[in-house]
Amino acid sequence: MTCYPVSSPLTFLLIHGAWHSGPSWNRVRAHLENAGHTVHNPSVPFEYSSGEKKGQPMHNLDESIQAILDYIEEHKLDQLVLVGHSWGGMVITSIATKIPQKIKRIVYHNAVVPSEGDCLFDVLPPFAKEFYGGIAAQSPNKTLLCPLPVFRDAFIGEATLEEAEAAHKTLRQQPIGHWEHPVTNTEEFFAMPPKIPRSVIMADADVVVPFGMFESQALKLGVFRFIKMGGCHEVIFTDPEGLAKSIILAGRD
Repeated sequence: MTCYPVSSPLTFLLIHGAWHSGPSWNRVRAHLENAGHTVHNPSVPFEYSSGEKKGQPMHNLDESIQAILDYIEEHKLDQLVLVGHSWGGMVITSIATKIPQKIKRIVYHNAVVPSEGDCLFDVLPPFAKEFYGGIAAQSPNKTLLCPLPVFRDAFIGEATLEEAEAAHKTLRQQPIGHWEHPVTNTEEFFAMPPKIPRSVIMADADVVVPFGMFESQALKLGVFRFIKMGGCHEVIFTDPEGLAKSIILAGRD
């Protein structure tokens, strides 16, 4: 029988990283639900679902974030533990500026922490804009996907080749606008003392960015709970049970 950290039932809203989707969290979700928690893992839309623009990339980050806000409203979610992985740090920071009263705690999992006016490229190493921007520039619709060789070594190095290939097949093309559009109105979120409790989960074998970059960005959060676990950037695939346990530790009272 698997033992999970003792915690009162929580409601988690899990926000995925770049290229991923809500179902990327499915195995983590199963472990969280096994431990008695309520879990929502919607996909951040990467393209328009209706109207004249249906099927076209949604380059406006605010519109994609609004879809998650609409999801929260539709499902009448409140007192959320809001969890963001990687690029999802952009999304959860923006959500926190808009509905702080609904958030019980915010959790950054190997995630970027943008400052006021930052876009994703502003908080990544300079090579990221050259490399990923170059991929999008060659795309007819300005979208990008991480190449398998890069994903296999930098993102999910502890997996077998077969596991890496299977995970990569689940990824989606993402509009470059999601990397270029800034997060704004964050002054109140970063004010001290924090109005929303915050936590950081760090998988310690992550080489997607230079060692220490995610940790140094987390310092912007001021007071926060720090949970360390083993594994690569994609423990969402390679260690879903361990990640679920870390999420419970990060999210509980």
